[in-house]
Amino acid sequence: MVARTRFLQLAIGVVNLAIVALAFTSVWPFPSGQFKVDLPSTDEVDWEVVNGVVHVTAPFSIDNHGFYDVKDLTVSYSVTNDSLYSLAEDDISIGDIPAGQVTPSMIDFQFDLMTLFNQGIQWMVFHDDLLRFHVEVSCLYTMELVVFEASYEVQVPWLALIRDYGISDISYPSTPPPLGDPIEVTIDYWLHTSSKLAGLPNAAVTISYYGDGALLGETTTAIQLGSNYSDTVQLDVLPEIHSEYHVVLELTVAGFTFTRTFVAPSLSGVIP
Repeated sequence: MVARTRFLQLAIGVVNLAIVALAFTSVWPFPSGQFKVDLPSTDEVDWEVVNGVVHVTAPFSIDNHGFYDVKDLTVSYSVTNDSLYSLAEDDISIGDIPAGQVTPSMIDFQFDLMTLFNQGIQWMVFHDDLLRFHVEVSCLYTMELVVFEASYEVQVPWLALIRDYGISDISYPSTPPPLGDPIEVTIDYWLHTSSKLAGLPNAAVTISYYGDGALLGETTTAIQLGSNYSDTVQLDVLPEIHSEYHVVLELTVAGFTFTRTFVAPSLSGVIP
């Protein structure tokens, strides 16, 4: 009877130790970092713009250096800008990851910046912003006895596509042209664009000169994207007297078209 009791106590002790070991090996990999989600750093997130559509790729990996296989692992993500405007969301089914294995994967999505621009949501075209990644990971662990769930946040800087543009000077010839001849107007302009646009088709530039809303002259040119660019153009305008004169700078960059209007000096002292 004593031997049976001692054997039962020993068996209970072994079971308790097994339970403790099971609990330890189930929990320890998470705080110790043996099981972890390696999210992308800022430098690893890449994006490009083609025809107004932004394509974003962000590599990540799941490190399972714990004691057990991971089952049914799913990564859910949502992406917003700093104003919390939704840009993308999706689920990535990773599946099973054996113990001791590192599994790479990729967050890969697109969002139509052109559509947002045409709807009046133009902030990300002209201003720096953030891409906010909210990532949720869920899986089964320890022979599917443990459910693991965690959430992560990553912020990636977004650089404005068009940083600045404008006209710095509008000047007329110091010597008036012959009576009835066009007047040559000299206009200095600039366009500063993100290096992300380098290699895309050239920007189309149209500079128009108006007198009281009537088109008096116009010129077009093309410039490369991806840097700080400035240039000077000359255009011939009709020698007409009007009360107000304006120059309109129209740019088409990576599919985005935008304009800005500038007041021009009067022609009253230039027309002979």
